[in-house]
Amino acid sequence: MKIKVLSAALLLFSAMVAQAQGGQRGGSDPAQRAEIQTKMMADSLSLSTKQGEKVKEINLKYANKQKEARQANSDGNWEKMQATMGTLRTEQDAELKTVLTQEQYDRWQKIASQQTQRRGNQGRDTDGKEGQGRKGKKGTPPPPPPPAPEQGGGN
Repeated sequence: MKIKVLSAALLLFSAMVAQAQGGQRGGSDPAQRAEIQTKMMADSLSLSTKQGEKVKEINLKYANKQKEARQANSDGNWEKMQATMGTLRTEQDAELKTVLTQEQYDRWQKIASQQTQRRGNQGRDTDGKEGQGRKGKKGTPPPPPPPAPEQGGGN
């Protein structure tokens, strides 16, 4: 069972990486991303047929919204995009919570948190909260780069 869950999580992770890169690689089609995510969730969470249908609708809705957000980010503002995606994930999680049992939702949060940690904590804090991203704890800037090595002075 662990292998099945890990395989499904890896599949979703791969789709999310392709999505985050925003290129025309595999997984950039919202319907394809929603299908992959739904299959992974169905396998990992043991969804009923009815739950699977509703989860697929939610995943497709938010895959389309994410695509629109990426297209609207023509200025390449990473922080703005990160905030937008975080908001969309929060909204998606809220909708998923209405479909999943508490046990399934808790398991889903754990899987999502593990995926976030594997991809470098972009967009979620380690406890699953949104919006922390690369900065780590909210309001704390990343550490400064190390000083450049001193150049030897020539006489």
